[in-house]
Amino acid sequence: MPESGIYECDCGQAHDYSTDVKGHRFPPLPAGCTGEGWKLKTAAHPGS
Repeated sequence: MPESGIYECDCGQAHDYSTDVKGHRFPPLPAGCTGEGWKLKTAAHPGS
């Protein structure tokens, strides 16, 4: 289950997506994106 925080696409083009709820379902990657998924950029509650 993903943790709460700000995620970005793994393609390196800085497609950001913010989520506030642990386990929230992510949207599809942006149209034309070459990435394969979302990776955590900034945790909402580091150390919890």
